Amino acid sequence: MIETIKKFLKKYNIINESIIVGFSAGPDSTALSLALFFLKNEFNLKIILAYFNHNWREEAKHEEEFTEEFAKQYGYSYVIGKAPLCIKKDEQTARDYRYKFFNECAEKFNSKVVMLAHNKNDNVETLVYRIIKGTSIKGLTSIPENREIYYRPLLDITKKEILDFLKNNNQKFLFDSSNLDTKYKRNFIRKKILPMFEEINPNYMNSIDNLIKNSIASKKIIDDFLSMQKKEVFLKKKIIRSKFLLLNIEVRYEILNEFLCNFLKNRDYKTIKKIDTFILDNKNSQISLNSEVFLRIRNDFIYIYKQKSKSDENIIINGPGNYLFSNLIFRIDKIINPKIPYPNSNDNSCFLSIKEDVFPLTLRYRRNGDVFSPIGLKDGKMKLKDYFINQKIPQEKRDDFALLCKDKEVLWILGERISEKYKANYENCFVLEYYKRDLQ
Repeated sequence: MIETIKKFLKKYNIINESIIVGFSAGPDSTALSLALFFLKNEFNLKIILAYFNHNWREEAKHEEEFTEEFAKQYGYSYVIGKAPLCIKKDEQTARDYRYKFFNECAEKFNSKVVMLAHNKNDNVETLVYRIIKGTSIKGLTSIPENREIYYRPLLDITKKEILDFLKNNNQKFLFDSSNLDTKYKRNFIRKKILPMFEEINPNYMNSIDNLIKNSIASKKIIDDFLSMQKKEVFLKKKIIRSKFLLLNIEVRYEILNEFLCNFLKNRDYKTIKKIDTFILDNKNSQISLNSEVFLRIRNDFIYIYKQKSKSDENIIINGPGNYLFSNLIFRIDKIINPKIPYPNSNDNSCFLSIKEDVFPLTLRYRRNGDVFSPIGLKDGKMKLKDYFINQKIPQEKRDDFALLCKDKEVLWILGERISEKYKANYENCFVLEYYKRDLQ
């Protein structure tokens, strides 16, 4: 244990550093913290234990107390973080908040090193999980030994070696009961699947670990080759489509997998194939990667377009008056005793007939499920999305239209068209107008 970590410190030249240790009070992080105690003088290390309470287990209070006692026993500093009570209680949310806490600790203590206690068993479990979900060769490399400020010195140490180390040093640790709950996928793999691996091959742990190491080596060769190919097809952060199409399909898939890694979580073979086919079939279009991010093809370039979500912006229109919305000033006034139907305008004003019981209305941007009855459509309604498609309005511009709505029904697409259902007549007439305001 100590020799492995010593080699790790030398490999990454971790000396004269403040080290944040992600501490859980469990066996892995306790063993890592104990081993660092034996090495801290030799490498002139300052150790800070960072414990994060997810606020969903009763044991957490006891773990906080253990963290404090352990830190005082070995002369370490320590920090306790807590998640908000209202957060969603799932693995991904917990992970996001935990890493946010570690980053804050690193900034607070001016540390370039955060050590996490993932071990060889964790590495194998992660690989099995990725294989079941579908993964690329990058996924076969499992948990990285180092990424940015995060370091994992125990990836070559088994759980058994960790427990033996703690026993030999008479070091207590706590047990997280949630590790027994097989509703969590990793626990299910650990408790149900891996024991069957052991029946087939008692040495499966090392065999799979060898697969991980071979995958890391293969990934290095692929990366070196791809770096040469990317010099030919990339211009800054954009892919030149015409040159991209000249590559072998396998090379294209690898380039896309890497190109999309920060924007698309699920990058299995089927997904990459779908995007590659889209690029082959389109010269001027885009495809959504998620609700805010698109892969766009324009002028022989392939690039990522991220638009700011506007779906949550809205104001309530209770009746006549002036309203501020986004970069707009919006006005609505009732017309008294109209004598003739008012014209319908597609510019910055319009006339609508709105009964009093229709209020309140909402001024907002488009959302899923919006429907519209464009003037001229006598019967029924259509999806707002279909209206934009029929009008050949580019996808990247559709979120820029402000909408006057009653629930999911659109009365007016500002600057575009009004609803047939609310076009002006002799009763309940309102004049509506808007203009852009200077936000500077």
